[in-house]
Amino acid sequence: MHRKLIWGIIAIVFVSGLTYLAVNGSKTLATTDNGKITQADFYDEVKQSAAGRTVFAQMVVNKVLDKQYGKQVTDSDVETQYKTIKAQYGNDKFKQYLASSGMSDKQYKQSLRDKQVMQAAVKANYKISADQLSQAYENYVPDTTISLITAKSEDDAQAAIDALDSGTSWDDVYNQYSQSNSAVTGTGQMPAFDSTNTSVDSEIRKAAFNQDDGAYSSAPVKGSNGTYYVVRTDKMADKPAQSKIEQKLKDKITNDFINDSNNQDKMKQIIGKLLNKANVNVKDSDLKTALSGYYTAGISK
Repeated sequence: MHRKLIWGIIAIVFVSGLTYLAVNGSKTLATTDNGKITQADFYDEVKQSAAGRTVFAQMVVNKVLDKQYGKQVTDSDVETQYKTIKAQYGNDKFKQYLASSGMSDKQYKQSLRDKQVMQAAVKANYKISADQLSQAYENYVPDTTISLITAKSEDDAQAAIDALDSGTSWDDVYNQYSQSNSAVTGTGQMPAFDSTNTSVDSEIRKAAFNQDDGAYSSAPVKGSNGTYYVVRTDKMADKPAQSKIEQKLKDKITNDFINDSNNQDKMKQIIGKLLNKANVNVKDSDLKTALSGYYTAGISK
């Protein structure tokens, strides 16, 4: 997920630049003793590069998918995911993340929206077998309520665990060692989540699901964003019948399919078929072959 999200962000920044260059091509970017380089010169060079063609292809894919499936993704869906991710980073680290990636909040949210639209498109076109559903149900972990200490460092997380081991109450340890985290209330309580929830950090989920009620992590849990946590499993609900969570299981199967890098060819097959139906016509000769990988995959099966 994370790798694809980063690529989506890079594409948005790059595409914004290409669009500007195409409209304002006469502006001079640099001068030398041997002549100048204009934005149009730069644009022509970029669109003939492999990176430029890849970004162009992503632009077309986003436009086609948004036309067909964009209405399934609301601003509220994007905002909810944005707030959850931001909360798990913490304000300072999230700002650093945006700055290091050279993007704004708006661009980041757009990347989240593009990914959600992609998921909606795949869900509508990916066939799930009965065996896949059965396996997903077997691996399903029901709603689990946890409390979370968001430590400033690994040392602080370990110190919190040592204090808990010595008999200090959770509330007291939380008040001493936890940073502010908008995803929690009280002394670290989080809303219940199950194993289909992809908004909660995967390392937090793993820790929560693999310990008994009342137990807390025996070692600092390093989240995917680099923050260290202490995770206490407060309560795990009973596992519901498969029929009651079938849609959740299908969503989980689809999300896993999308995020598995081994499925790139199958993803291209789905997208290629959708591009064929959308009657895409590339006018620029330099970009004519940019979508060929999708078209070939979409026709082949």
